[in-house]
Amino acid sequence: LNTLAEKGDQRAIIAMVARLKDTDEHVRRAAVEALKTLAAKGDQHAITAVAARLEDTDWEVRAAAAEALKALAEKGDQHAITAVAARLEDTDWEVRAAAAEALKALAEKGDQ
Repeated sequence: LNTLAEKGDQRAIIAMVARLKDTDEHVRRAAVEALKTLAAKGDQHAITAVAARLEDTDWEVRAAAAEALKALAEKGDQHAITAVAARLEDTDWEVRAAAAEALKALAEKGDQ
């Protein structure tokens, strides 16, 4: 995908956001991973779309979403921090681990 679109390409980002609702979890996970690469850091449209996948039924999609938010959101982004923090209680340990790593990167000292 990187050879087909450049970072920040809004048409590619819109196409990947649409794939986040695909019925196939592999497609959803691939879309999350593509957004992590395509969207610019701080792109609120991408952040909001990826954050919604933290509620996905598939644990791999949830874990990928936490990892993507770590790359996409700016340090201190309260929307991303709140969304990721909710996954610290996830039923899957890999999602909890990905959420903890994302929080380490996103939260500032003293954030609650």
